[in-house]
Amino acid sequence: MKLYIMRHGEAHYPKGSYSDRERRLTPEGEREVLTTTRWLVERHRDVDCVFVSPYLRAQQTATVLFSELKTKHRENCDAITPDGHAAAVVSWLAAEIETHGYETVVLVSHMPLVSYLVHELDASVQPPIFPTAGIAVIEFSPETLTGKFQQLMIAEKCAG
Repeated sequence: MKLYIMRHGEAHYPKGSYSDRERRLTPEGEREVLTTTRWLVERHRDVDCVFVSPYLRAQQTATVLFSELKTKHRENCDAITPDGHAAAVVSWLAAEIETHGYETVVLVSHMPLVSYLVHELDASVQPPIFPTAGIAVIEFSPETLTGKFQQLMIAEKCAG
């Protein structure tokens, strides 16, 4: 099955006291997400499920995805925040995929988790540094909890 692991778009770093959960996308972040989303639509317009971190910037990223994709299901997941544990997320994700028979899934999350997930799925790949709105393409086997990293797509490559 095809798994797309996506980092949220560029987000504001407000001054003073703020909650990391409430950081919003910048206009540039929205543009990045739209660019990589359009790249994704060219490959898989129909996606079975989008799993999304509850953090605002990930939610906003998913909203852009939903404006372009034909998606059957969206689910918030507290386990895919920046400090999530990659091995636990892979096990949970495999169970969800097998339970529902998903063939194409997008997971919208954060650094460093997105990097650790790629490495957890394909140990031959060092954890990549995801740019904002970057999408890793993985051929994932839920039965074996392993995957094959295929590429990391970034907004600049999509637009060029």
